[in-house]
Amino acid sequence: MELFGSLKKPDGSLTSNTEIENSIAIITPGLTLTYKQLNKKISSTVKLLNKIGLKSRDKAAILGENSSEYVILILSLWKTGAIPIPLNTRLLPDELEELVLFAGCNFVLTGNLQQGIKSIPGVSIHEFPFKEEKTENISIKKSKTSGLPGKFQMNNPALIIYTSGSAGKPKGVVISFNNLYYSALNGNILFKHRNGDRWLASLPFYHIGGFSIITRSFFYGAALIIPKTLTMDEIIYAIENLKPTLASLVTTQLKRLMEAGYRPPSNLRHILLGGGFIEAELVSAAIKQGWNAVKSYGTTETASFVTMLSTEEFKTNPLSAGKAIPPNQILIIDENKNILPNGKVGEIAIKAQSVARGYLNNEDGNKKKFAGNIFYSGDSGYLDKDGFLYIEARREDLIISGGENIIPSEVEAEIINYPGVKEVCVFGKEDEEWGHTVAAAIASAKSITVEELKKFLVDKLPSFKHPRTVFILDELPKTELGKIKKGDIINKFK
Repeated sequence: MELFGSLKKPDGSLTSNTEIENSIAIITPGLTLTYKQLNKKISSTVKLLNKIGLKSRDKAAILGENSSEYVILILSLWKTGAIPIPLNTRLLPDELEELVLFAGCNFVLTGNLQQGIKSIPGVSIHEFPFKEEKTENISIKKSKTSGLPGKFQMNNPALIIYTSGSAGKPKGVVISFNNLYYSALNGNILFKHRNGDRWLASLPFYHIGGFSIITRSFFYGAALIIPKTLTMDEIIYAIENLKPTLASLVTTQLKRLMEAGYRPPSNLRHILLGGGFIEAELVSAAIKQGWNAVKSYGTTETASFVTMLSTEEFKTNPLSAGKAIPPNQILIIDENKNILPNGKVGEIAIKAQSVARGYLNNEDGNKKKFAGNIFYSGDSGYLDKDGFLYIEARREDLIISGGENIIPSEVEAEIINYPGVKEVCVFGKEDEEWGHTVAAAIASAKSITVEELKKFLVDKLPSFKHPRTVFILDELPKTELGKIKKGDIINKFK
């Protein structure tokens, strides 16, 4: 598989690198790179990676904000045959170190040595972008991937992205080049890429929704626009001045754009909406304001979205997450994995070539969640008679807030240590801006404020996992077997 522009021709044939080398590859507020210039920077970076000892099959964690240097680093790691592991910059140092060690990383490449990871025994840590230096005399070992953009082995792991997992057990999704390739094909059914397209990198690269923007752009020879930051002001600046034709947003971002009274320019053909619960009212209002919004459904394990609901389909099916993008299939199954008829609620199983290889170092999870090209999502929903998917609940108790996945049990494990807390139940509370926010029902003999709890959690959990709302009870409702009735709590305080 070739990386740059490999799917650019309408007949599906591969294009050579020389056909697109003068096309624009990356645009930032202060930099424009053609594909030819990008290749030169990749070659230079590969030599520097080789100098620090990085080699094929090494695992390299990357900690940094979206930038052109981040993208160059990803592509350079691929050229060496190494496996990049993007890390969430919002996590605490101890959490980051746990993920690095769990994956068995040989290297950590960080955009800022003063923050996050500083030292881990046995792990080589370096700051990027690397300092400018002459590299002509640095030797580089030849490998099957030398000559990038070149070709990649489809079934080789392309990256590992961490997603939510059970408390105490990181969940790293191993995504192959094959998965990224088919995910890009899925997207092209909707986007119908054309010459001159520009993708807005509007989501963090450490999430699959953001990372897939990189590969989606380069597979089709499009330009990748990287805003200075992901603040609303910078995103609006990028839309206005750097002229993207395609973008992917979570609902919180779209809501803020609309609240700012911003209307999209005509050149912005599509925006893809994902990252959790998507309000029909928000999409309806956005369409009326000129946003060509497309709802989608997918997971990290499926290398981004596998269904879509077009603007036209939204008019008649506003509550749906759309139809499976052919040849993907959505199956609704019962507890014995029998396929249920249309209209029956069950677990959502996804059959697609973009389904990941599995979880890193998690045999039990792989047996439970993966079977060939099928992923058992844990979400519940149903298909109507026309094949439209309706989602009833996502991933059991998982809270998705502003596109971030939050595991309630992880938050509960910290709150229970607060003085005076006897029991705690953490759940998602619907929120107009964030989709959901973290709420906690606490059994305690004394009052506990949100501010007190946040202060207690400041060095234990990243801020996006802190409760925004706290409910104090004498005791939490339980079943006869002593299990907390989470459903009752949610219904009481929703």
